[in-house]
Amino acid sequence: MHYHRSLSGSLAIALAALSLAACSSGGMNQPDLAPAAPVATAPAAPPAPLPVGPMTAADITRVLAERKFTFATPGRKGTVTYFRDGTFEYDEAGKGMGTGIWQAADGKLCEARNPTSFLPKGTPSTCNPITSDGTRLTSGTLQLIPL
Repeated sequence: MHYHRSLSGSLAIALAALSLAACSSGGMNQPDLAPAAPVATAPAAPPAPLPVGPMTAADITRVLAERKFTFATPGRKGTVTYFRDGTFEYDEAGKGMGTGIWQAADGKLCEARNPTSFLPKGTPSTCNPITSDGTRLTSGTLQLIPL
């Protein structure tokens, strides 16, 4: 048993020495491994300019996707963001937030709103001609001004 205690004691000392060696190996001789400064990201491309006149489905998608607008219709106003996946989110002044789906067709914007507390049935999809004067989009009674 004396041999066993001596072996286990020696083993414990060896493990302690290895632990200390591992800790000290990253000592003063190691370069400072501070995190590098963040890499600057490329600036986002400017939003597509609004075309003038009637638009193709590709034009509509290009000017709406991944872009935020103020919106106004008779009796409603707020902000809306259109996403490339065909969804949108809006924040209607005095009412709250909601979501919906959109689709571009040649010369038309189709939209449907999902149900919310202030719009319990949502809205069916409606398609309206969409045009631009270069500063705003008009689709039916909807006016969209880029932010």
